[in-house]
Amino acid sequence: MVEAQGFRVRGRVVHVTNGDSVPLGGQWAVLHAVSAAGGAPADSQRTDRRGRYVLRPVSVDTTANYLVSVQYDGIAYFTEPIRASETSVHRAAPLVVYDTSSTAPAITLAERHLIIRAPESDGTRRVIELLTLVNRGTLTRISPDTSQPVWQGAILNQASRFEVGASDVSAQAIYRRGAAMAVAAPVPPGERQILVSYFVPASIRVLTIPIDQDVGRLNLLVEDTLATLVDPTLVPGGREGLEGSVFVRFGRDSVAAGTPVAVRFSTVPTSVTDWWWVVVALVALTLTGTLVWWWRSSAGFESDDPQTLAAQIAALDAAFDGRETDAYRRRRAEWKRR
Repeated sequence: MVEAQGFRVRGRVVHVTNGDSVPLGGQWAVLHAVSAAGGAPADSQRTDRRGRYVLRPVSVDTTANYLVSVQYDGIAYFTEPIRASETSVHRAAPLVVYDTSSTAPAITLAERHLIIRAPESDGTRRVIELLTLVNRGTLTRISPDTSQPVWQGAILNQASRFEVGASDVSAQAIYRRGAAMAVAAPVPPGERQILVSYFVPASIRVLTIPIDQDVGRLNLLVEDTLATLVDPTLVPGGREGLEGSVFVRFGRDSVAAGTPVAVRFSTVPTSVTDWWWVVVALVALTLTGTLVWWWRSSAGFESDDPQTLAAQIAALDAAFDGRETDAYRRRRAEWKRR
């Protein structure tokens, strides 16, 4: 922690109404410092008649991220995180606030990425879902209570141990509702990402993914490279390496509600010793170039496809939940940059 010197954050707050944005004066803008040790307000100021603010903490933590918040109509809005430095002036993007509605606009599912892991010791499989919800309107959609969520989507009836990961909305506002996951948090215009995980029983050999609504982009990453689709509704995308594991990928844009999507798992053994014959075959194929392709697929060859990178980040977060390492942070930062 050092003296703040020239570090300050400038910005403005605007209110979108009737298709136009107008400056919003008289609102409290609060600067928050967020670090590994926690978060706390660092400065605050009311916006002027042009919606402007200038925030300057007494001291600056160069290891922290700073962000500005404004409360409007009972909803908190935040800027993107700002990396602190001792002497710089940061100009934050305009902080846009909206009126609210409990009935419109509809929240749609722009992306749905599923990572289906290899069986655990008890035979159950962990499924990780990263979803991108979109509000394409000009009002913040709110929920009057948990019985009327802002959005919900089907999950497997047999799913157990439902958990919420790091998401763009409060984890307390994401919950299971029978055979669905539900979101009761406010969703402003734009995108919000939701990360959840659950387990499916060991007895399942064909995993049917319920598609109860249109999806802009659907991706499956399956940690079973011999897995196949029951119906050819998705396009095979080859293999992807992720932290020492190999996944087979399937995906498609514009997947309509009711589309049959079912993954048939392989039934062959998966231990290294049970695959000795594959090793022999691969060695025999080195001169043909097949081994080179296989090695690139299984030993960390990474795609630059944005949807794949997003799914990889989600899988990485889930795998290292609660035990972050320097290698984890470096890999995550690289994928985020790409």
